[in-house]
Amino acid sequence: MMTVADIERITKVLESMIQYELIMSDFYKQCADIWTEDQAFWQNLAHAELHHAENMQRMREIIVKKQETFEAGRPFNPIAINTAMTGLKDYTNKLTSGALSSERMLIIARDIEQSILESHYAEIVKTADLEYQTLMKAILSQTFEHKKTIEEKIKETKTKS
Repeated sequence: MMTVADIERITKVLESMIQYELIMSDFYKQCADIWTEDQAFWQNLAHAELHHAENMQRMREIIVKKQETFEAGRPFNPIAINTAMTGLKDYTNKLTSGALSSERMLIIARDIEQSILESHYAEIVKTADLEYQTLMKAILSQTFEHKKTIEEKIKETKTKS
């Protein structure tokens, strides 16, 4: 059973993750604006991140509504999310100033997706709630797919040059 403090902490983490997904979506949209030849590629990533934010919002609602079916899992450091957000904003500034090549951008994007997979935020709660688990699995599998797609794009870029 989770305490009020647990619920507050976990919903805060999810709110930060929602913000992060939205910033990531904007970041990918800007990549689409800059590299128009790969516009569809970047727009698909941007759209998926928006979808992740919506999933997380839904997950947050489920936790609040069905608190008794959740227990606190691995503690998650909100400072790590803030650091990641700051890094993303920094990349966005470099992007808009033209300081990054498309290949460098792809490597950054791959690293971002990888860090999400490594962050273990999926373990912040333990639950048998099927809807919650389904939403979480969708985010993780899409993130894994993003990483693979980006890696393929990096290979493709290297073969062209």
